[in-house]
Amino acid sequence: MAPSAIRCGTLFDGTGAAPVRDAVLVVDGGRVVAAGSAATTRIPAGAELIDLRDRFVMPGLVDAHSHISIVPGLGDQMGQLRQPPVPQALRATANLRRDLYAGTTTMRVMAEENFLDLDVREAIDAGVIPGPRLLCATRAMTASNGHGRAHASFDGVDEIRRGVRENFQRGADHVKIFATGGVASSGTTLRACVYTREEIRAAVEEAERVGKYAAAHAHGGPGLSMSVEEGVATIEHGALAADDDIALMKERGVWLVCTFAILLHPHGIEQGDGRNPAIMEKMRWARRVVDENFPRHLATGIRIALGTDSVHGQMAFEMETLVRLGVPAKDALLAATRWGAEACRVDAEIGTLTPGKCADLIAVDGDPLKDITAMRSIRLVMKNGVIQGRDEQ
Repeated sequence: MAPSAIRCGTLFDGTGAAPVRDAVLVVDGGRVVAAGSAATTRIPAGAELIDLRDRFVMPGLVDAHSHISIVPGLGDQMGQLRQPPVPQALRATANLRRDLYAGTTTMRVMAEENFLDLDVREAIDAGVIPGPRLLCATRAMTASNGHGRAHASFDGVDEIRRGVRENFQRGADHVKIFATGGVASSGTTLRACVYTREEIRAAVEEAERVGKYAAAHAHGGPGLSMSVEEGVATIEHGALAADDDIALMKERGVWLVCTFAILLHPHGIEQGDGRNPAIMEKMRWARRVVDENFPRHLATGIRIALGTDSVHGQMAFEMETLVRLGVPAKDALLAATRWGAEACRVDAEIGTLTPGKCADLIAVDGDPLKDITAMRSIRLVMKNGVIQGRDEQ
């Protein structure tokens, strides 16, 4: 395949450098080989020219927390996870297509049953279905009485060690621990900790033993603080995190993966479980706490990434919410690209448009640095140097 030369109206390369007007990206073999001003960047002879001179070009989005088979708007998320693999895979195919065409080129999958995410990843990599690059957790570590339980559960240190080892043997990239209750289950609370310190540490140790890492679903309370103290790399959600929790996360270099859409977007929990009083009471409370506390937490400079948590195709909403909560637009773009790649430990390959990285990019209509809602208008998606099809819906 001949190299490609992409003329960009504006190039935001994700490194944190100022955007470059009238820029050129040269792509060859699925990777970026050159990037810079059109006046100084040489275009190879015979390169295919792609004209994006009226577009804002930036790295592909990294959704750092989602599930491929869940549609929150249908309600009963645990029930969806308990279904047989075929209906789950059919939903996943539609979900991932929507994510890809909304600009997500990499997604960290935060647990599926039956190792479904590994099978779907194989189908994407083989070109059978379109979708983002998947980083897979496979089965989550959750207690028999914990949030997130569908089929699999793991109680006690020995069961957790076995479960984590089996996950990595099958091809998992990381381990997911449900350390607290959640919004979308009526039998748990957001501050309740379902695991002991020793159980959390066992999962972390088994991940570190093979050069991987652990992520903890933790809204607040002892489950969050113990997870940070015992060495998890990312805290998912953190809706009820206290100031002391945020300070400890900063001290330990732990990432906060924000997941706003599942709580705040009309297609999130509210659409699917709006008639469940127990769930809606928790959700309204969590919404109030997010609006009250997150501006203060985000202003501390804690390391952040973004995830849609299955509200597929809504990374733009995640960025808009960051900006509404006081984060500069530039940092919102970084949270959705380079910082997400760093949180997922794949920044050697993706997250910036610099030589040697995978040629994952999107072209946006408008300037999201001036108006973050421009992220709703993505006109082209490239993954590994290949332009992806458009979703006509």
